[in-house]
Amino acid sequence: MAPLKFKVKELIDATKNFNHENKLGKGGFGTVYKGILRNREIAVKRVSKKVTSQVKQEFISEVTTIGNLHHKNLVKLIGWAHEGQEYLLVYEYMPNGSLDKLIFDDDESSSSSIRWETRLNIVSGVARALEYLHTGCEKRVLHRDIKASNIMLDSEFNAKLGDFGLARTIKQADNLAGTLGYMAPEIFLTGRATLESDVYAFGILVLEVCCGRRPGGQLDQDGGYASSILNWVWELRGIGRLIDAADCRLKGDFVEEEMGCVLILGLACCHPDPFKRPTMKNVIQVLGREVAAPELPLERPGFMWPPVGLSSEGAGFSLVGSQVNSFTEITGR
Repeated sequence: MAPLKFKVKELIDATKNFNHENKLGKGGFGTVYKGILRNREIAVKRVSKKVTSQVKQEFISEVTTIGNLHHKNLVKLIGWAHEGQEYLLVYEYMPNGSLDKLIFDDDESSSSSIRWETRLNIVSGVARALEYLHTGCEKRVLHRDIKASNIMLDSEFNAKLGDFGLARTIKQADNLAGTLGYMAPEIFLTGRATLESDVYAFGILVLEVCCGRRPGGQLDQDGGYASSILNWVWELRGIGRLIDAADCRLKGDFVEEEMGCVLILGLACCHPDPFKRPTMKNVIQVLGREVAAPELPLERPGFMWPPVGLSSEGAGFSLVGSQVNSFTEITGR
């Protein structure tokens, strides 16, 4: 079912004129409010008043992209409204809010309620959503902004991937976009998002969920992030203390073998060589215990571009052999 077109007045009434008490959150694209529309709880995103061409493009992308997607682990876009300078998006309401507010909450009693089984279910849900975007759609879609604040949780803490303002089909993804800390190192050289860069961002998300830490850090000279969660987990792996990366608020209430497997999976998804990252199908198989976690060295591999075995010409113009070999092109800057 296609998203419905609403009148702006309907949504103003539904949110009590965007009352501050109904505010659910705020991001770079706009502010989200809770509302009641036709006896149904909804979330209304009010796009920033500074309506630039980029904002318009993100609004259109959200409607056209997510409006045509249907998966239980994607936030459902119910409808939209546009009149004058008002750009509004209407979503299903997620009672448990966004993932970042739970795993990064300083209140120990709140965070401890997010048990390991729940966290693992959240990671699996996001993986299924991404696998659907990458291989299950008529036109393969790159999300380009996978992060904890874009993962919404329903009443049973099932994960739903949202915020498709930066999403593009493969052929459209030709400009730099994303959030620092989640962006694969090669993006800064190619200026192009790929399926592999989505996998990288997912890997950072996995580490966040396991460790209860934010990505952190700024890009360093080696294509990694200084003081980042990625460096920290690699360091612990190198000294044989990988399990120490687990969120202390879990109080050890998890199976160590399972935690270790998921942490290794997160590191594998963030491999500096995009060709060595697993596909989302592989990720789901590992999470479902159908296959073992990928094998990794004890120390973090260095970032090299072009990757070993790929010519500079290949790195500049097409990624032959990667997940995107037949339907995208990477152009040099």
